[in-house]
Amino acid sequence: MNFIDRCVSLLKELSSSKKDFLPVYNNEIVSECITTMKRLFEENQKEALDTSTDSASSQDGFIVVKIRHSILLFIKRCLIAYHHERLNRLKKLRWEFGSELPTEVSCNLTPKEIEWFAKYCSNLSDYMGRLNEGRGFDLTLNRTAPKRIFIQVRCLQDHGDHELEDGTTVCLQKDNLYYLPFSQCEKLIHQGIIEQVSD
Repeated sequence: MNFIDRCVSLLKELSSSKKDFLPVYNNEIVSECITTMKRLFEENQKEALDTSTDSASSQDGFIVVKIRHSILLFIKRCLIAYHHERLNRLKKLRWEFGSELPTEVSCNLTPKEIEWFAKYCSNLSDYMGRLNEGRGFDLTLNRTAPKRIFIQVRCLQDHGDHELEDGTTVCLQKDNLYYLPFSQCEKLIHQGIIEQVSD
């Protein structure tokens, strides 16, 4: 398999995975791509510095340099697309699950991606904290308009007391049914504490 096929396989691997999941970072192929790019760049520099007086070989050399440069740009675009898609998926996961990623996702991240995610979470939290005249507003809730204000939910695990926005407290106990504001159920549903009971 040549290095162009390897670059394409990097993108295929990512696009074939579920959109709400991040596969393991493919360091092997990314490193191969970077090494290939460096080699192509060095070969182009060497070719450009070669001052051959023969115009025919000079023209051939120019064509080879252009081909190498086109391949180099293709690899670069593949790497940018790969990393861009991974970061977009991380953003989406932040909006869906909050700052705590599922274990099956977090174990597939590189240290740089973990650092980037922490910074993204921090920036988002700082921004949401400044909204609503400094009282804060959680933008990750109510991303779709509810059909009803209250929904019926079943508690999947003993969670204990949970305070609602209006200050009332609900003791969430396993297998009990509750009628709660939709806006305050989304996070609990994502965390697997409650599930919506279908009508």
